[in-house]
Amino acid sequence: MTYIYIDESGDLGFGKKGSKYFIVSCVVIDNEKTRIKFERIPKKIRQRTLKKKMKKQAELKFSNSSIRVRKEFLEKASKLDIKIYSVIIKKELAKKQLRENLSILYNYLLKILFEKSLKKINQKQKLIIFLDKCMSPAQRENFENYIKTEFFYYFKKMPEVKINHELSHSIPGLQVVDFICGAYGYKYNTAKLKGDYDHYVKIIKNRVEVEKSDLFK
Repeated sequence: MTYIYIDESGDLGFGKKGSKYFIVSCVVIDNEKTRIKFERIPKKIRQRTLKKKMKKQAELKFSNSSIRVRKEFLEKASKLDIKIYSVIIKKELAKKQLRENLSILYNYLLKILFEKSLKKINQKQKLIIFLDKCMSPAQRENFENYIKTEFFYYFKKMPEVKINHELSHSIPGLQVVDFICGAYGYKYNTAKLKGDYDHYVKIIKNRVEVEKSDLFK
């Protein structure tokens, strides 16, 4: 089986308080042993790194973790045979019709992400996709129909596809992708930093297949 974990950083709001960039990242894993190791990363960090009072946190996230925890997540991920794909948009460059229909914009970004990642996966394997459960039932149905339609462009024969919308605290792999995507959010949305703005991304650079940041230019 092939596994794809998807997460995003930033927001799709276009108000003054919104983030400057919006990032969608995915991790592709096509080996069961690697997937198991990937899913175990949060548990290992809880047991070996977190202080006793922090171990009871329902979920570990990049945004509220220490530098040490962030680095440990990324370092452990970088040692595994995974592939990382990220699409980054500068929101002010998005066309008006996309700004007014955020679901279309989000689906478009996923299309770009899949264009990069699906070309390299084993087309004979079952495909399982994990996303954070943040969509309404109607949005989920629309998303799943859209994605499965897009698959026809990449596969001669439609593979067996399962899309799981889960709460991120229940799927450890989604927590790991949160840290990977958070590294890109730190790089692109932390405008006040200079010399060290990309030091988190550098930790995982050996696993990065695509970092596309030139959309809408």
